[in-house]
Amino acid sequence: MKIAIYGKGGIGKSTLAANLSAAWAVLGLRVLHLGCDPKSDSTRLLLGRRAAATVLDYVRRTTPEQRALTDIMATGFGDVHCIEAGGPKPGVGCAGRGILTTFAVLDELALDPAAYDVVVYDVLGDVVCGGFAVPLRREFADDICLVTSGEFMSLYAANNILRGVKNYESDRPRVRGILLNCRGLEGEAQRVARFADAVGLPVLSTIPRSTLFREAEAADQTLVSFAAESDLARIFLSLARLLIDGRERFFAAPLDDEDLEALALDAKADCVGSSPDGGSAQATPAAVPAPIRLPDLRGDTRPQPPYLSKSVSFQEPIHGCAFAGALNITTQVRDAVTVVHGPTSCAHIAATALVSSGVRMLRRHRVTSPGQLSPALHLSVMDDHGTIYGAGETLTTRIREALDSPARAVFVTTTCPSGIIGEDVALAVARARAGNGSKPVAVVTTDGNLAGDYMQGVINACVEGAGALIDASRRPSGRRVNIVAEKNIAGNTEPNFRTAARLLEGIDVQVNCRFVYDTTVEALREFKSAALNLLAYDDHYGRELRRFLQERFDVRFARTPLPVGASETCRWLREIAAFFGSEERAGTELQRLQARYDAEAARLREILNGKRLMVVSFSHSIDWLLEAALDTGMTVVRAGILDYTQDSVIKTRFAGKIDFRTGYTPQQRDADIARLEPHLVLSNYAPAGLRDRAHHDTLPLCPDVGYMSGLALARRWAAILRGPLREGWQYDRPLFS
Repeated sequence: MKIAIYGKGGIGKSTLAANLSAAWAVLGLRVLHLGCDPKSDSTRLLLGRRAAATVLDYVRRTTPEQRALTDIMATGFGDVHCIEAGGPKPGVGCAGRGILTTFAVLDELALDPAAYDVVVYDVLGDVVCGGFAVPLRREFADDICLVTSGEFMSLYAANNILRGVKNYESDRPRVRGILLNCRGLEGEAQRVARFADAVGLPVLSTIPRSTLFREAEAADQTLVSFAAESDLARIFLSLARLLIDGRERFFAAPLDDEDLEALALDAKADCVGSSPDGGSAQATPAAVPAPIRLPDLRGDTRPQPPYLSKSVSFQEPIHGCAFAGALNITTQVRDAVTVVHGPTSCAHIAATALVSSGVRMLRRHRVTSPGQLSPALHLSVMDDHGTIYGAGETLTTRIREALDSPARAVFVTTTCPSGIIGEDVALAVARARAGNGSKPVAVVTTDGNLAGDYMQGVINACVEGAGALIDASRRPSGRRVNIVAEKNIAGNTEPNFRTAARLLEGIDVQVNCRFVYDTTVEALREFKSAALNLLAYDDHYGRELRRFLQERFDVRFARTPLPVGASETCRWLREIAAFFGSEERAGTELQRLQARYDAEAARLREILNGKRLMVVSFSHSIDWLLEAALDTGMTVVRAGILDYTQDSVIKTRFAGKIDFRTGYTPQQRDADIARLEPHLVLSNYAPAGLRDRAHHDTLPLCPDVGYMSGLALARRWAAILRGPLREGWQYDRPLFS
């Protein structure tokens, strides 16, 4: 049973929830107790102290790859497992957003509710915003209890919670009833009974006032453990048994404000079983029930590591927006449509970036990418009203429209406002799909940049979006490969694919699916039909996608990514040919390419031999470049690798042959240019102040694929070095200063 205990702040909800958890533990059940209140006091009585670390405090000081569920889970009375969400300091930040973050972290750490007999969510009920309403969602609590007294504001909060429950209800009721925690007011029991009748709920239990509560709290214990033989302890045990055994649940039927006020402010009777002076309870306790024995539901709760971008994994400053990164992937599926939940401006900015890269590719390479030139988007147009009051109904409508379109699949992704207010996208999807066929709908977690940087959005769209379309039942057949982790906004992505495809055709191998670039829903479904998978780049992004596909679908990858330069192309083609039994055809093609390479290298050596080269690169894979330089007779005086947002792993076979420096800095670069006096400096961006000191050429972050790619750049170097270091017209610049 997963049960949420809701009630107004200060009504005694946490005390009741803790005592219920203790009672279930006494009954022999495995209990998880989650405190969802920024005061972080829900588990104090179970632990005999405050929780050592709240989830939010833990997240703030711990990197994602270092997190473990055991660090935020404490064991209290009766082996109850306790977790506190925590929250911001009073007057600062948004506690509701903190609850959303807490549940996201628990999901990442693979908290398994099925390992427990009872999961208790103790939730503040004064405000049922998107954050505090998380336990109301269908994937969390199956049962909801309302704690109230006879005070008007307590009943008002209970009624407001019912309104929240109603928003999340679909086809099944979830409200169990009301728990009356008496304050000793005149007519309290009758007032609550009338409210319960009006909303169609039973009063499950009446908890009378008693000094025993204060005595137990002073001892940092629940009443169930402090006074185990007391009448009050027996009441909690009876209630615990009732909630476990009971099967009756009710739909939420809240009152409007006028009816609530008329009902709640018109009662005269005393509270049954209460003592206004705080004396002992008068209710007749039930006998202590026997321990309950339920089936052992424990499963494998080992956390699966999340698939993270480098910036998120290393807690670096984020680069770009996860939402924009996700669109870059989902719009590459030609026959799918993406529903954007957020302001129009967010979609406009992200779509403009896509279109600009598509136009650049069209101009430079005459390649048309419909996903970039004309992205298929449906917008929810979230305005101020939607941000304040929620825009779930609008989102549901947009998803229905997408489902009614010719698109074969629908992706849904969110911007910052949706994530901040805690919009329940899954509920909108469920409502939109009701009676609307079986067309797949995949929700991609972004919430603007709340989920991370641009690359995190790219990864999430591959894992949650495109990955959700893969048919795991397919089996490899034929001579087919998939290409994984191409760079969608790189201008040479399509030419690189064509080069790789031609090399593969030479050994009679075809490309099955591009994950995820210029593809279709059917191609993604057939992903597992390929016998081998090829990384486009062996960088952090590529390795994360490889890990995901291997762990989720048990597929095989080649060791070498799409090849850049002579040696990589030779190694790549031989590996794939050996896999498919085409070694002879590969050998013939490689002999032809090597002859062409040798002739071109000899011609360039006449110009480049002895020239001093310095390489400063963000890219962590530059062996193809160094190979071309050495084969044309150049002397590499320094190879410096800068820190890069896209990768952290450096591999080279030239470490002992070239002065290779990692962790390089721009300051070291400037000093080395002055000291080493290179003829040519290669870098991704032209260094400031280089004029008159050395020639410069731009080094691509995404190099061209193929046997001749290194020499293609070397031809450019030869042309650059033939020219003067300083063009003649620049000598006249002082005349115009």
